[in-house]
Amino acid sequence: MKWWSTRFKKGGGEAYSNAYRLVNNLLESGFKIGRVVKPRDAREAGLKPGDFVIGVEEVYSEYLAKNLSEEYGVELKPLKTIDQQSVAWLRSPLIGLYSGNGVSVSYLKETVDTLLKMGFRRISLLPGPLTLEDLRALDVLIVGGGDSFEILRSLAKEEARMIRQFVESGGVYIGICAGALLPLKPVNVPISAYGEIEAWSELQVVECKLLSDTVSEPSWPVFSGRRLSGVLRTYPVTGLVKARIMKRGLLTLGYGGELTMFHTGPIAKIASAKQVFAKIVEPLTSVEYGVPCEEALKTIGGASSIGFTEHGSGKIVLFFSHVESLKTPFTHGLLGNAVLLKAYSGGEKASMPSAEAVDQETLREASESCRMLKLIRDSAGKVVDQMESVVPWLYAARLPDRAMRLIMLKRALSSILEEEDIILSSISETVEAEKLLQELRRKKPTLLQTTVLTNNLAEWKYVVGKTRKALTPILERILKIQEMMADFSATVVSSTGEEIEGKFDLLFNSIVGGRMVSGKTTSVSPGIVSPMLSIILNIRDSLEKTRFLRKILTYVQPS
Repeated sequence: MKWWSTRFKKGGGEAYSNAYRLVNNLLESGFKIGRVVKPRDAREAGLKPGDFVIGVEEVYSEYLAKNLSEEYGVELKPLKTIDQQSVAWLRSPLIGLYSGNGVSVSYLKETVDTLLKMGFRRISLLPGPLTLEDLRALDVLIVGGGDSFEILRSLAKEEARMIRQFVESGGVYIGICAGALLPLKPVNVPISAYGEIEAWSELQVVECKLLSDTVSEPSWPVFSGRRLSGVLRTYPVTGLVKARIMKRGLLTLGYGGELTMFHTGPIAKIASAKQVFAKIVEPLTSVEYGVPCEEALKTIGGASSIGFTEHGSGKIVLFFSHVESLKTPFTHGLLGNAVLLKAYSGGEKASMPSAEAVDQETLREASESCRMLKLIRDSAGKVVDQMESVVPWLYAARLPDRAMRLIMLKRALSSILEEEDIILSSISETVEAEKLLQELRRKKPTLLQTTVLTNNLAEWKYVVGKTRKALTPILERILKIQEMMADFSATVVSSTGEEIEGKFDLLFNSIVGGRMVSGKTTSVSPGIVSPMLSIILNIRDSLEKTRFLRKILTYVQPS
């Protein structure tokens, strides 16, 4: 076995994503990957906390390390030996992203893009209602940015209880911005002031002061805020803030001192200093203020930026700022650290069973999926055009919040539609991979990577079958949404007030998906965003793995 090491960071911000992407690709391909967690024991080998250690079979050419270094922009150094006591070994974590009501589609897409950029591809989208089967299949549950009130209102009490039990039984909960507020228990505002939110009582674990929430009327103007029952929530700053790392551990591996983070939401101060891993120091000059500057400075100074606590057998990670933001690539490593918290323990999740080689029927099914996906893109593109025409009328009807939500949804949907034709690309990769496997079976030694590639092609066959079945109902829902958009366009021009808001909420829910409560009735829609993103994620997982394995296996030396 040959050993390499790579630094977690190399300066700037991109190295975080590059190192993660390389080691995740190697991990998914069956290589042994570890991480330095005990620096004192590893110092003699020149290793630092957070560095990755990679084990490679002797049959691979030395050129593999050189070419991977150049391609990923990271330095791979050979190691003569490693101290097993200083390294924690990794496995690929299974990640769930909650995508139900209240979660911003734009933040959801940004989180997906950031995870993919770091090589995390075993991702499921959960539009809700959540089930025990959903959560039992996961290592990590992420609830991202959006509207915490809407998220809590749309969660049933049973779903909230399942999330808590998921953590207590060993899962990792990662909350970002709005998602970070779900496990909070405010001590400065009585929960009764927020109105009836049954789900929140099941999730409250971390005591804090919600510094941006108040039950009293402020004496200064509020430029950005909202009310919920008896509570006024303000948004003091939007933009870049300076934060300081307060504690070292697996969550902050590779980080120290001060860093810049993107902040948009409420401000909280966790009660227990042991649970605060980073604090906000000050806003930077480019921020927008939602309250007068002097009040904002009073509110955010010393507020919590990163929180962490163990609960039961699991862990809760709270990022009050947007670590997934594409504006701050140097914070992406923090998200990667949090995702890997569960991956240091053993116990692999069940993987796809091996199956026979890809046949012509599967290729025909994949080709038909390409045709269906084009129809879906064209039809969804018309929905985007309809959204564009409705936005001015929403402003005219004095509904700017609805207009902004539609604009953000339009941008996110447009971004999804711009994805490469991954099904067509995956067909080409699959055919080439089959040829490579035949050659390796004749001439090369038996390797774990050969088995992984064989299983990956079998998994691709399974995914293609599921994709073909999923595309028809998605297309049907999009055509129905086109009709709803046309009806809404007529409503927003000729009506005012509650009728517009009611139809907008129904339309929005039909696109985004999740649970919607209207009066005494509750409706659940799968939407089109999560199913479309899920198809892209599933096919991309197989595609990227096949691409990487094909490249890696060309470096196997003749026996």
